[in-house]
Amino acid sequence: MRATIQAECDHFAGRDADDPFLFQLLAGVNKRFFHNKIQAEVIWQVPRGTVSLFVGEPGIQIEPGDPLFNQLQQARSCLQQGNLSAALQPLTACADANHPESKLLLCHIYKRQGDERWQRYAREYNRHCATVRAVPAACYYADRSLIAIHPHLQELGAPQFVLKYLLYHECCHQLVPSSDQEPHSAAFLHWEYQAPNRDRALHWLERQGFPTLRTSHGP
Repeated sequence: MRATIQAECDHFAGRDADDPFLFQLLAGVNKRFFHNKIQAEVIWQVPRGTVSLFVGEPGIQIEPGDPLFNQLQQARSCLQQGNLSAALQPLTACADANHPESKLLLCHIYKRQGDERWQRYAREYNRHCATVRAVPAACYYADRSLIAIHPHLQELGAPQFVLKYLLYHECCHQLVPSSDQEPHSAAFLHWEYQAPNRDRALHWLERQGFPTLRTSHGP
């Protein structure tokens, strides 16, 4: 992941950066989307801290109307009645289709029964939950009203629509105060979802290995 070791952080911190260019972009974003209400500075700087980046294997969701939905409901009903053995067959069908919850339930059932197959389903479920620690592409320091944009984006030649998205996102943090417990509240997301070129920017950042709102949590 990006600049997760000190040597890389020192490398980027020691390079020349075009802060006026970022300030110009911020001024444009502030004027167009926030009517100049944002009072913040912006610099090229490796953001402090890391976030959890989801790198696990995607699983399926089983919704009403899905061919497996009735089997999943049957399994849940059996579990509520305490009939673990009867839940095995429908859960296995769902797990074989790559449904994470079914794998977890099979893991618990087999472990309770002393069946070594619980280890297989534990491994399979864990593959859905794999995470690593990664430095984000940008961050906002509320105590200094400062936006930091990762300098590696310069070396990658990040398109302006990516930089503008990041600036918009961080401006939202000033507009909607957040906490460590809930950095992206519903009120924040109401604004953030309106970011310019949001999907394109997220896709670009994810291809470069940066964590985003879509990848910084598990299934």
